[in-house]
Amino acid sequence: MEHDPTQRFSNRADNYTRYRPHYPDGVLDILRDGIGLTPQTVIADIGSGTGIATALFLRNGNPVFAVEPNREMRVAAEEQLHARPGFQSVQGTAEATTLPAASVDCVVAAQAFHWFDPVKTQAEFRRILKPGGWVVLM
Repeated sequence: MEHDPTQRFSNRADNYTRYRPHYPDGVLDILRDGIGLTPQTVIADIGSGTGIATALFLRNGNPVFAVEPNREMRVAAEEQLHARPGFQSVQGTAEATTLPAASVDCVVAAQAFHWFDPVKTQAEFRRILKPGGWVVLM
């Protein structure tokens, strides 16, 4: 059994890119109504993988920090999204994003939250969120 979940998906990046379902645009509608999402909302997509949720927010015009610890997954996202305005790939974890303090309006974790250390992650999310910021678990 692997003890480091950040390496669990190293040999699955191609399959994620090809077969993983994408999020419907209705997610954006829910977030517009629920948290006041606008194209100016700065997003940190934590555990961003191959960039599926990142792409949704980029289509909405959001600047997105795609934080991913797994090299192969991060490279897959970079290959697909590198030319998109607002995309920034970040090597980091939920517990140590490397993002500046109070730098994002919304932290998103799309199907990755169960891999995070809850205590360290909570502290890191509080650190990187601007006052009044949101955490969205999808």
